[in-house]
Formats: sequence, C-alpha cells, structure tokens
Amino acid sequence: MTMEKSEMSILARHMKKAPVDLKAIFAELGIHFEEACLDSASGSIVRDGEKFIVTVNENESANRQRFTAAHELAHYLLHRDLMGDGERMHRHVDSLFDGGQPSGDVVFKREHEIQANRIAAQIVMPTALIEEKFQTNKDVAALARDFGVSKAAMEIRLKTLRLLP
Repeated sequence: MTMEKSEMSILARHMKKAPVDLKAIFAELGIHFEEACLDSASGSIVRDGEKFIVTVNENESANRQRFTAAHELAHYLLHRDLMGDGERMHRHVDSLFDGGQPSGDVVFKREHEIQANRIAAQIVMPTALIEEKFQTNKDVAALARDFGVSKAAMEIRLKTLRLLP
C-alpha cells in the first residue's frame, strides 16, 4: 500500500464536513479529475508517467459519480504502485455492472476492488461524521442526501457501523 502521511492529512481535513469535497481532494493531491462519456464504464484511473487522471462517467447519477470518484481515489491511495513504473501509461477501468468481476485487468484483482470500495465508503461517509449526524437524524434518506450518496449506500454504511440492525 502506498498511502503517505501527507495524503492522510489532506483526506482527514476534507472528511470533517458533509458532503466530502472530492474535487478539492483531487486538486490537493495533484490528480486531474474529469467527467466524460464512458461507454460501459463507471470510471477509470490512468497513470501517465507520474501524473494520474481520474475519469467518471458523466451519464451516471451524481451519487454514482461521487462513489466512483472515491473508488478511483482509493485505487490511487492504495494501489498506484501496481500501475507500473511510470515509463508507460497504465489504465484501470471500473464497470458498474460487471458482477464484481475484474475488468480483464490482470494487475487489479477482486481483492483490490473490495479494498477500493471499502475505502471509498469511508471517504464519502466518514465514520465520525456519520455517527455525529445519526445522533440527531436517523432518517436514512436525509443522511444519504447530506452525504451525496444513494440511500442503499447509506444503509450499508450504517449497518457496517452497527448503527442499524
């Protein structure tokens, strides 16, 4: 895993307010972020030398785009060392409806996708903020709106944090 202390401090600073400002995180980390029409993909992370580009599918819902962006950010934080030596461009594409199977990418395995999803959920729905807001508002749909995620994603996160049965 590649995450550095300075990256952790950037994340921590932005994870104190909902919705977490992913674009500000990308900007501070020097990652180019863009929305584009992607045929069957939800998002991708591309390495070109020492630069990284995260793209999300502009045709998907805003909530899905946010989670995809956080998922690609997680790949950057945890797995960028798997994307090659910086000599050549390397790309990883994530598809929403692939049944959780790898995208034909031999470098990223199912375990990497699970890790990226777990970290993405923690980034867009930080534990401390969720617990704080849940004390005063137990409406799952309202919490989902506050954090810019789907109701289903919020339910999963609340169950993971043992706030819901």
